[in-house]
Amino acid sequence: MKTASLLSFIYLATLSAATVQHPRVARRLQARADAASSASSASASASSVAAASTSASVNITISPTSTQTSTSVASSISANASSTTVVSSSSAQPSATSTPINASTAQDIATLYERRLSNIVGELTNVSSIDSWIDTLNSTGQWPDVDYTTGCPAQRANWPAEEHWARIAILAGAWHGGLPGADASLVKSTSLRANLALAMDWWFANDFQSVDPDCLDFGGDTQCPCGTPGMWNTNWFSNIIGTPELVSQACLLLNGTLSEPEIGNCTVMTARAYNAFIIPANGVGVLTGANALDVAKIGIDLALLTMNVTLLTDAYSRVHAQMSISTPARADGIRPDGSFGQHTGILYNGNYGSTNDVVDLEVEAGGTQFQGSPAAQNAMATLFDGDKWMIYNNALTSVLHWDFSVLGRFIAFPSTDITQATASILLNLTKIGDLGNEWQSSSLIDFSTSLSQNVTNANAGNLLGNKMFFDNDYMVQRGRNYVTTLKMYSVRATNSECTNLANPFGFHLSDGSLRTYVQGNEYEDIAASQDWNRIPGITTDYGATPLNCAATGALGIENFVGGVSDGSVGVAAMRYTNPKTKSLHWNKAWFFLDNDVQFVMVSNITSLSNASVISVLDQKLHDGAVILDGATKTDSVTGSFSQQGVSGQSLWHSGVGYLFPKSTFGNDFTLSVEVGEKTGDWSVIGTSAHPPTTVDLFSAWVIHNSLNTSLAYTIFPGADYKTFVDKSSRSKLTVVQNDANASALLDDANAKAMAVVWAAGGATINFAPGSPAAFTIATNGTAAFSFDLKSGNLTVSDPTQTLAALSVTMNVGSAKVSKTLNFVLPTAGGLGGSSVSQNVFFS
Repeated sequence: MKTASLLSFIYLATLSAATVQHPRVARRLQARADAASSASSASASASSVAAASTSASVNITISPTSTQTSTSVASSISANASSTTVVSSSSAQPSATSTPINASTAQDIATLYERRLSNIVGELTNVSSIDSWIDTLNSTGQWPDVDYTTGCPAQRANWPAEEHWARIAILAGAWHGGLPGADASLVKSTSLRANLALAMDWWFANDFQSVDPDCLDFGGDTQCPCGTPGMWNTNWFSNIIGTPELVSQACLLLNGTLSEPEIGNCTVMTARAYNAFIIPANGVGVLTGANALDVAKIGIDLALLTMNVTLLTDAYSRVHAQMSISTPARADGIRPDGSFGQHTGILYNGNYGSTNDVVDLEVEAGGTQFQGSPAAQNAMATLFDGDKWMIYNNALTSVLHWDFSVLGRFIAFPSTDITQATASILLNLTKIGDLGNEWQSSSLIDFSTSLSQNVTNANAGNLLGNKMFFDNDYMVQRGRNYVTTLKMYSVRATNSECTNLANPFGFHLSDGSLRTYVQGNEYEDIAASQDWNRIPGITTDYGATPLNCAATGALGIENFVGGVSDGSVGVAAMRYTNPKTKSLHWNKAWFFLDNDVQFVMVSNITSLSNASVISVLDQKLHDGAVILDGATKTDSVTGSFSQQGVSGQSLWHSGVGYLFPKSTFGNDFTLSVEVGEKTGDWSVIGTSAHPPTTVDLFSAWVIHNSLNTSLAYTIFPGADYKTFVDKSSRSKLTVVQNDANASALLDDANAKAMAVVWAAGGATINFAPGSPAAFTIATNGTAAFSFDLKSGNLTVSDPTQTLAALSVTMNVGSAKVSKTLNFVLPTAGGLGGSSVSQNVFFS
């Protein structure tokens, strides 16, 4: 029998051992078992994880024989094995056959057990509330300040009722011992254990299982209609991950004292969660990425609770299956470039790509038969190598954060919601370093040590250079004292999402969003108050696309999105057509240059709406002076200021300066700047209970008065005003071409020629025409390139990811010197769009 079918029988066995079911429930359970049996082969083929498990049977204890104390684990595993129940392939009923565990495996399980308990306790927080929780638990086993709303009326995201189990887990940690800050008298306290039993029993008595098991993932549907009794949520996540994860931790901490009903109910709630690997949850499908890791961790806790080596092996195989590189476009999981995708092409390193589960489980498995293979370890190294580019430091609070562009819908939470991805990176750098040492991984060690350094600006880890994430349309430039991130999207990516009411206005979040962090607090806690039609860096027909939850998520419809990077400098390119309205189109190129200078070009704009087309410079917290053309408009912290449609040539505010061309500003383009307080309600954009917030915002944008004229301007990030004035006066940047065929720039001061070739058949670009040093670069197809005139290195890529080869011909001095370089472009293995280099002098 395949593993899929076997696990479904485990699920039934655990449920029947712990609950008394009326006929309707029994029919539902049998229907789920039948579905698992008939779909087992399909599930196994659909999931590489399921296919990875090759065990012939799966064992699980369903009697209280596994309740030995942790100090006797190693000596009792073998003895416990003789009393485990085996689900055999010949019967739907558990057999009495025992499975022996050899001494080596017994020791590995004992090691895992002790490390797992230590990790669970070490991650518990809110210890200061323990005394209050003990005092306020009522005679029914409930807390009066917990919102127990269940079923259809319950909040879908961050279900408040889960707080019941969160408190149980923390109290269980205090009872178990080793919880920092907890009263030592609580360790093995009989009165505390009685309170824990009371609280657990209340939930067990009100669990939905004995009423309608379909409430697991059909809550609110006809299978589990609104009004069905029991503690359940219409969001499958709460029933399969959120609550069971807390249950598994609490039960494992209390192991050795669990009564037969308690261990039965603990097993029920965790086994039905693990069964989601076998019967995909309604509306979810095969578990991948972070969701698969969460459920696998629940399975590991269940296996340790019941001393089940086969289940433990299966669960770890599912962990390791996620520690792999996913190569198809829009795939969930770790991508070859170090980005992490979830929900069909959304960049999610900062949430679903969080490595906490893997780090914990691999630290626990280190040196045992359950640790990840070298390939799995290399995949994690790839992820950490990508992660370090996406993290910045808030210099005012010394807290590390994820770039907002890698948070997806979780941008909708304030930093005060300490469990959300906006609060901090939520990673244990010490554990990551420990795992790096265990694996001898320089990537993990470097991630841990570099980000542990104290810095006085946004550049956490003092990482310098440029990186293009070609799998998720994202570029990062990091300078000495700043971090700039650029988020785009193509046919290979999804812009964002609105799920569980979070991020209803996020449609523009990937429309070329450009954020620059200098102090690191620029965009913190402004989401509820900001203008979502002025996302930093975007070009948009203002207000022409309705912003609502149903319309937030969209696949890109253009394939020309990507960039080229030589590791130090880079060029990003995005051809955009609004996927909802089809009414706005443009080409845009971003040049990230030496010496902390950036350049932006916008061309080929067409708009079918009557809305004003604008290019947003920034929208961030107002901090100090706003200086327009050398004149200070406001230098107070809260002074309001608004100036619309001015013909400014320069603008500086809070460490970032802008320089505009004199020839077009005032006629074809005008500049608008707005400073003032804005108030926003967090409940409008998500489920945060944080009260409305008033923030002082700075916003600046360029109005395209003529769509026939291409826009170009320079950005000076990480520059105080004096530095901005000095650098802008010495700028030697020449716009060589900026039209529908190409966007090209010559950086004379640093001897760099860079371009985006938009034309499908290629283009010939004439750099420095009329000069004795004039030269042309011609391509035979779409391309982005960066040419270092000093070293002779030419780096190219194909942003469309459709070409297998590219020819580049260079002519110098009226074609007296000609050179053609033929590039083989990466196309397979998720490497399409990556950069390749050749040297003109040595090729």
